[in-house]
Formats: sequence, structure tokens, C-alpha cells
Amino acid sequence: MNIWKHGMLEDLMLNQPCIMSSGVLVKDECTQVFEEIKIGHKYSYIIYKIAKDNKLIEVDCVGKLGESYDNFVEKLIQAGNNKEGRYAVVDCLYDKTKASKLVFIMWLPDDQLGIKQKMLYTSSKRALREKLNGIAKELQCNDTDDLAWSSIVEKCSSKYD
Repeated sequence: MNIWKHGMLEDLMLNQPCIMSSGVLVKDECTQVFEEIKIGHKYSYIIYKIAKDNKLIEVDCVGKLGESYDNFVEKLIQAGNNKEGRYAVVDCLYDKTKASKLVFIMWLPDDQLGIKQKMLYTSSKRALREKLNGIAKELQCNDTDDLAWSSIVEKCSSKYD
């Protein structure tokens, strides 16, 4: 059978699941913990990492309810100092009416990560994001200025993505 005829190859390709170019998979715990922050506001934040074997995205740590944003930033900076990127979800209470949005952050410090680490995190982000339904805003942070609380609040307050 010639699969080039009658659009059969196109049909085969369209019906295949999207496989990430990095091949990194997302552990089930990532979505379970996300649901706890989304539905129950159980944590202040979740930090995810790519495991040492570069095959899985896993939960690195969670912030206890009420834990400061500064502690969160310190953990990201520490990862950067170790030449590692991170993904995170922050439960952002951003105005006086107690409005809250879940913000997804990809932390790839420009001056600390090699190109291989940046490419791995960038090409694997989609696999994680597709599992986290309910994210309101998304940021890529490349230095500590990008992580400033004012930047997060500005993003949450904006009507535009």
C-alpha cells in the first residue's frame, strides 16, 4: 500500500500524539500537587525541576501556605547558582480585593546556565504546561529583576497576556 496517496500519510501524522523533542516526561505528582494549589490553595508555590537523568519533570519543593515570596525567590536563585533551571507555579494574591491568579514561571538565569540546560528546559516546558490546566499568566524569568514581586503583580493585573 502506498501511504503517499490519498492523504494517508497526513492522516497518520495528524492522529499521532505530540511527542516532545526533549523526550522529558511529567511525573504524576506534578499534576496532583498542582491540583492542591489550584483547588485548595494549599501552598504558596510549587517548584518543579528536571531530574538529574533528564528524563522526568518532578516536584522539587512546595511553599507552605503563608511562606514568603522572598523564600521562593531564594530557592530559584539557589538553583541558578547550581547551574539549573526551574519551573514554578505561584499562587499570586495581587490586590486588595484578595484576587488570586496562578502564575507559571520558567526560571532560566541568563548568566548562570549553559545553552544545553536552557534548551532542555525550553523544549520540555510544553509537556508540563499541558498538564497544568488553570494557569492564568505565564512568565519567563532570566534574572532577578524579572522575579521581582512588582513584575509578578504587574503581569497579574494586566488584561493582556
